[in-house]
Amino acid sequence: MNTITQPRDEAMDVARAVAILGMFVIHAVLVLAAAVPTAGLSGFVLWWCDGRAAATFVTLAGFGVARLASRADASTSARLLRRRALVLWTMGVLNLIVWPGDILRVYGVALLLAPWMLRWSVRARVATSVLLVAAFPVLMLLIDWTTHWQLDTLTYVGVWSPAGFVRNLLYDGFRPVIPWLGFFLMGTVLAEQALHAPWLWQRLVVWGALATLAAVTLSWGLDRLLVRTMPALDALTREGLVGTTSLPPLPLFLLSAAGTTALLLGTALALVPRLSRGLVEPLVATGRRALTWYLLHIAVLMTLYALGAKQQLSPPFAILAGLALFAGAVVWSHRHRDRPGMFEQLMRRAAGPGAVLR
Repeated sequence: MNTITQPRDEAMDVARAVAILGMFVIHAVLVLAAAVPTAGLSGFVLWWCDGRAAATFVTLAGFGVARLASRADASTSARLLRRRALVLWTMGVLNLIVWPGDILRVYGVALLLAPWMLRWSVRARVATSVLLVAAFPVLMLLIDWTTHWQLDTLTYVGVWSPAGFVRNLLYDGFRPVIPWLGFFLMGTVLAEQALHAPWLWQRLVVWGALATLAAVTLSWGLDRLLVRTMPALDALTREGLVGTTSLPPLPLFLLSAAGTTALLLGTALALVPRLSRGLVEPLVATGRRALTWYLLHIAVLMTLYALGAKQQLSPPFAILAGLALFAGAVVWSHRHRDRPGMFEQLMRRAAGPGAVLR
């Protein structure tokens, strides 16, 4: 692995805060809204957040891990990453009890493999990311992806059986290792780039916009083709096959998620140095507490669910609820910016000194 000497970049923290915002919004809608919108402004907001916020989050996790590993010798960083992998894995398993879309277990696997993967060349990591994208549809041809799913309610059945737990983690869960580990690997590649070079943000913005547009255009064209050639297929099946929604994570979704992630990161790199400190600093503080806000917003939403707020709001009001939760997180983070978040502190105590997922 190349030695990374660039200082931590605030643009990545701002992008991480925006990814957290996307998670707040999509999860608030899934828990609180009477229906998931597919059209209009609400539909566009939910499309942008669905899976794409998580893709940015995972990419930035790879970025942070590569930066963390670069600050110590190989044996020290490997030991630290293994400890943190265990802590994140434990958090993820506990989180899975109340939240089927848990992503921390994937982080645990990624951190466990990171000391090995970070020794690969950039080309090898990019190639592996592409292979993970290609591997998923091949697996779908070999292993029935729908076995454990009740798709009408987005319920996964049997996650706590040994076979179901492994399948859910590696292949057919909400955010499985295959192909989501590819986003983590791309984050490690980003960590080795000159973040302040104008050419980087320009390429990220251009590539991100083109990839997103290509994915959406291909999806629309293939959907029209299926309507003409296979009229018996219902809209839900067509969306699963050629759509850009995150379940299942087929190549068109992954292309669109990679595109929106690149677009967000490029935009952050371009704008953050030019924005006022009064706007940047609260978002930076929020991004640096990403683990805490990921877990706490799930706790808040599931508490509301248990109290009877399940599917009680219209989609716009559910989106506003997600925005309100995020605003509260930003205010709290800024006021307590001189100390780490609750779960970041836990990570430091359990796994050693340093930053987590940065």
